[in-house]
Amino acid sequence: MRTTSTIATKLVYAGLWLLLAATASIGVTLWVTWQLEGGAAAVNEAGRLRMQVWRLDAARGASLPAAQRAELVAEFEASLRRLRLGDPQRPLAVPWTPSIRERFSAVETTWNRQRHLWYPEGDLDPSGAANVSCLG
Repeated sequence: MRTTSTIATKLVYAGLWLLLAATASIGVTLWVTWQLEGGAAAVNEAGRLRMQVWRLDAARGASLPAAQRAELVAEFEASLRRLRLGDPQRPLAVPWTPSIRERFSAVETTWNRQRHLWYPEGDLDPSGAANVSCLG
């Protein structure tokens, strides 16, 4: 013989399924929001790199003291590291496709080759080359 559930039991089961569905929906929404926010932060950080290059060029043209230029270089390198490694203080999600990885590597390579241009003579190591790697 088959037993039937009471209406109260059916309502409890339906409520539990709705609660589970709502919780899953909220979780997925939070995850998608986190990913979008991380992508936007990465775009902002990449835009900041462009601004920092402009500031470096303006500083070189204005003959700023070496200490101020070193600070600008450090900010630029920190931005490169932040893009490469992420930021634990906020979401930063670079979509590391092969194309993006290749372009980012080209930016780092160019920076490492031209970094010495932002320092006056005598600020380099004895070999005459900048001794830095932003690859983390």
